Amino acid sequence: MSVGEDRISELSDALLLHILSFLPTKSVVSTCILSKRWRYLYTSIPILDFREWRSPFSSPVSTSSKEDCLLNTKKFMNFLDRLLLSPLHYHQHDVIIQKFCLSCDNFFDKSRVIDWISTLLIRRKVEELSLSIYIKDFMFPPCFFTCETLTMLELEMQVILNLPKSISFPRLKILRLKYIMFVDDKLTERFFSNCPVLEELILTQCSWMGLENFCISAPALKRLIINGSLFAFPGLYEVCVIKIYAPNLLSLECIDAVPKDYVLLHSFSSLVDANIDCGSRGTSEERRFSVSKLIAGLSNVKLLKMSGNTFEALYFAGDLLTYLPKFYNLIRLEVSSQFSCETGRPLLDFLHISPNLESLVFTQGLNGNLSNGDPVWAENLVPECLLLHLKAVEFREFHGKLRELNVIKFFLKNSRILERMTILSSSTLSTIDKNKVVEKLVKFPRGSTSCEVNFS
Repeated sequence: MSVGEDRISELSDALLLHILSFLPTKSVVSTCILSKRWRYLYTSIPILDFREWRSPFSSPVSTSSKEDCLLNTKKFMNFLDRLLLSPLHYHQHDVIIQKFCLSCDNFFDKSRVIDWISTLLIRRKVEELSLSIYIKDFMFPPCFFTCETLTMLELEMQVILNLPKSISFPRLKILRLKYIMFVDDKLTERFFSNCPVLEELILTQCSWMGLENFCISAPALKRLIINGSLFAFPGLYEVCVIKIYAPNLLSLECIDAVPKDYVLLHSFSSLVDANIDCGSRGTSEERRFSVSKLIAGLSNVKLLKMSGNTFEALYFAGDLLTYLPKFYNLIRLEVSSQFSCETGRPLLDFLHISPNLESLVFTQGLNGNLSNGDPVWAENLVPECLLLHLKAVEFREFHGKLRELNVIKFFLKNSRILERMTILSSSTLSTIDKNKVVEKLVKFPRGSTSCEVNFS
């Protein structure tokens, strides 16, 4: 090959577009200055990501002023008009956009954003659409709710979702909503039920705006995440009942999302993993019932994470051995936040109803105020899993306190087939204190002669 020879430009359009699809959109657009051969090639890229659009379209000087923001936004809107609405060469209008991502704010012209969305859905047959829209009183075009090509939809916007009566997403498999406000329970139920192949649903800090029922009916659903927060909008915690029909669910995550009640319309017989953190609200007297009811519906789960607050809610809800079923499939349990040693009863009760548990992890350590720990750790009634199945126990963020050592002692003494005990100390634990801990550990009785204790 001779020096200066442009072999890349000799490649076919299809191959060049495939190569460009792996680059950031900013870099792809920049190729238009290379030569006439490259001038309009970027307009046929099937993946367009403008979530960080301000960078390539900003002027060299500071754009902190309103005037500069308006100017740069206008330039960008003109660019998108040319890209989406005005074909630059004869076959551009036939180009299907596989994925389109956009972030926009109140500096944007609302009507132009609606035109882009309509074009993407109708003419460009977009398959994956990710929108972060912060435009006051924004409303989607009617075609948005009857799109036949969308397979993934991601919306981040603080807006009331005004749903029409006609809703159809026949190919939608992934739906991720953030900050969305639902206001009509019947239309909301129709929204989810008219996604017949929906496999993943993520609701992050959404609001139900006082709805009495929030129904998720999705027979094909495999993954469901309901992630509230301390800053979530009101509505979920006062009157709302969350109803879930998802017979094929594989993964469930409920974080700080404790409604008035959970109604599980089908047993989760296929459930593989679940992560439940009820937050501080779940421990309140009026919410303990809904937390315990949700946990009871997860009895088929294999991998389970529960926060310390969730165990506390179970503790105050009543006798676990009475109202919770057996978790025969559970093989791994993670306590996903600090666990209080002196409320060890709900954990021990939960171990009693998890006869086949093989692995137990305390991800953020143990706490508590009792210097001698909880008396339940000295009881002789040992859960079946410790006698027959428990192989690994892990403590993280270990501080060397007596209450922690009492719990460790319990598992070392009573776990008959334990293979590995892992203790990861906190960064605040000094070398001298570590040595003292080691001296105590070697004296603890062992139920399993083959157990290896790893302390670091």
